[in-house]
Amino acid sequence: MEKIEDITKVSQKGQIVIPKEVRKKLSICPGEKMIVMTRDEEIVLKRTNKLSLEAVSERLEKVANKRKVNIDKLIDEAVRWARSK
Repeated sequence: MEKIEDITKVSQKGQIVIPKEVRKKLSICPGEKMIVMTRDEEIVLKRTNKLSLEAVSERLEKVANKRKVNIDKLIDEAVRWARSK
């Protein structure tokens, strides 16, 4: 169920603040990573630990297919980059 909790604004650096009441209600801790997604004209934030690997994989595959990205090539490049570090 959607509910407006508060209103926030975007800073000059493109940052937003998640209101304290929302952070407390959802137990969002400083430094916690969030996934930023778009859905039509909406911005959606999801906790990384709340999404399964399968769910992330499915979403990435949909975007990759839509944008005609070669997933295997992208993975190979990522592995080569990681091994070089």
